Amino acid sequence: MSRKIYLIRHSYAEGPNGKRDIDRTLTLEGQSMVRALGRHLINQNFNPDIILCSTSARTKETAVNLVEELGMNEGLIDYKDIIYNASVRELLEVLNEVSDEIKSVAIIGHNPTITFFGEYLSASIIGNMEPSGVVTIKIEKLKWSEISQGTGIFVDYYHPSH
Repeated sequence: MSRKIYLIRHSYAEGPNGKRDIDRTLTLEGQSMVRALGRHLINQNFNPDIILCSTSARTKETAVNLVEELGMNEGLIDYKDIIYNASVRELLEVLNEVSDEIKSVAIIGHNPTITFFGEYLSASIIGNMEPSGVVTIKIEKLKWSEISQGTGIFVDYYHPSH
């Protein structure tokens, strides 16, 4: 069975301005950019069975704006504290725990880890995912629990400004 992983970096966020990092929200440009990403994904058969999302304000806003733009059910979003400051190993643990009935997963997280995770899974050089960027990785013939370093196939990297 073929599986898909969409790794999404949250959209443009405001600076610290005295706020805790986890409380930083999207800028107007960030909201616009994630909406543009949604319009692109409509034409790309983007239909994850679940969206695993960091609990920061900016990732939550990214997820909500994205599902609204796509006309998807907000109930697909599963907020996970561990994704906020996750290491590559922790993101892998989150992915490895996904139920095998699920065919595609989107993870909305933070740089640099989200980029490093894409490189880890696909053994590809991605460089630096921009805000509202999405990397698509395909997995062939593996259960979620079997996915590890280099088991994915890099499909695409998209950013709305491209």
